[in-house]
Amino acid sequence: VKDPLNLSLPKAPVIMGGVMGKGKKKGEAKGPPPSQTANRKLSVVGDGLIVAGGDPNSTGTVTDTGSCEWLRFNSLSNAGYEPDGHKKTNQDAFFSFAEFGDKDVSIFGVFDGHGACGHHVSGLVQKEIPKHLDKAQIKSEGLKEPSQALEPMAKQLSAAYNKVNTLLEKDKAIDSSLSGTTAVTCVVMGESGSRSVICANAGDSRAIIAYDDKGKLKVHALSEDQKPDRDIERQRIIESGGRVEPLIDEEGEPIGPFRVWLANMMLPGLAMARSIGDDIAATVGVCATPECTQYQLSAKDRFMVLASDGVWEFLSNEDVVQIVQSCDGDAEKACAQVCARAYSEWKAEEEVVDDITCIVVFFEKV
Repeated sequence: VKDPLNLSLPKAPVIMGGVMGKGKKKGEAKGPPPSQTANRKLSVVGDGLIVAGGDPNSTGTVTDTGSCEWLRFNSLSNAGYEPDGHKKTNQDAFFSFAEFGDKDVSIFGVFDGHGACGHHVSGLVQKEIPKHLDKAQIKSEGLKEPSQALEPMAKQLSAAYNKVNTLLEKDKAIDSSLSGTTAVTCVVMGESGSRSVICANAGDSRAIIAYDDKGKLKVHALSEDQKPDRDIERQRIIESGGRVEPLIDEEGEPIGPFRVWLANMMLPGLAMARSIGDDIAATVGVCATPECTQYQLSAKDRFMVLASDGVWEFLSNEDVVQIVQSCDGDAEKACAQVCARAYSEWKAEEEVVDDITCIVVFFEKV
């Protein structure tokens, strides 16, 4: 996709309207075959180093709810499950602002940390990204025609992600060499009749919109998962001196997803091509620069969902839309139902359960 911003490498493709999701077809198995589900954690090195008892500041459940003239939302984040007897530290984080510097601007974000310090990374990113966004400029861009707002908003969001990434690199209190976080942020902005959603995504957390099409809800994906075997990502990683391969077992068989490796070492084993943090992976092309898309809202749009990989691992876009639709406009119930269904799918498929975070935003008017 052509990048009109001409940002310094790594570049951030700016895509009008996003890309349709890759939801599973009806009747298709929810998860990959067993050979592909092993070693699901994102970093081969550094994961699982959880202090006994967990971190009291991040373990457990976090919720938020709110509304404004344009929308109402509920956010829910639950710690996963480890079968080793330790309390699971929730490495996910989120923010949700119904009004961000202006009554016509709302902003939502989900951050899925990974690695030994993943909860510290996601927590820092959660706090710092809003600080690095210019509220006055966002308000000003919202007064423009939507097509004129995309480029400056994409540039601002990309700058925020990379500034926070640099801040993290300099933070000696957090070891981000083998720890990082995904980041999907959605800004809802504009005046009546010309409102839009601008989405910035780095990693494999995801944002979708459900819209009415002749009485049936369909899905529009605001973001696309940035897996290492995706062509644009693979090319950048290889050109940077890295490798894109799955983990290989003792019998020489591939296990699990494609991962990012150094040329001559079995590090870091990251199963995504973009993230904030992950300093070692960054030496071979993994970058914090997000892909930015824009979606113009209309009266057909019903709700938006942002969620971490804990939701999307076993639930398709269509699954999530059906669950939310069944809750009859109750955002709190919808979040709870999505997270509960995701949890049950993990328990059925795996010994561990990933942290699960979901934000459901119902549009009241556009």
